[in-house]
Amino acid sequence: MLAELQRVFASELWGDGARLRIHRETTLGALADALETTYSACARLVGADFFRALARRFAREVPSRSPDLNDYGAEFAEYLAGFEPARELPYLPDVARLEWALHRARHASAPVESLEPKALTPDSRLALTPGTALLSSPYPVDRIWNDEAVSLAEGGVELVIAREGVTRVTPAELALLAALARGETLAEAAHAWPEAAESLGALLARAVTRRWLA
Repeated sequence: MLAELQRVFASELWGDGARLRIHRETTLGALADALETTYSACARLVGADFFRALARRFAREVPSRSPDLNDYGAEFAEYLAGFEPARELPYLPDVARLEWALHRARHASAPVESLEPKALTPDSRLALTPGTALLSSPYPVDRIWNDEAVSLAEGGVELVIAREGVTRVTPAELALLAALARGETLAEAAHAWPEAAESLGALLARAVTRRWLA
């Protein structure tokens, strides 16, 4: 009975009926506001009016699955990738991925304990700390997100997004961090490392100091 009542309410809320229009507009407005807060760079890139209409359409087509608005908008980047009116901005989905990663980093719990680089062994298994994410893009999305004047001819970037912000890394560094995130041991992840051992040690020290790894 409750499930049927919820289904009827949702159908009425997201339909075009007049009975719940005020509630529908309030809900759509709140969801659009939450989306704009999370994806402020995307809103800047497409313009306020375009983003507002996009956010309301997204809210209708991709309903929230959590009572916590901090969880809302996880699917936005994939939605943008298939949104025809935004095809003129091919980098927009990756900007959205960057913004979502930053949003999750801001709301992630801090690592419980820190690592000591000297304690690492070839058999050590590490993981990305809560709120740390990796992103590879064919576009300079970090500079686009930061509202810098850029040319798409600059090429792509590899990024680590964490509580401290956004950091560029090399393709080899991103590949190693991704291998560790998949659960490989340090020896397994470092098997294809193309540089000197000293540079691997420097990367691990930086990753530990910045608490990318736990």
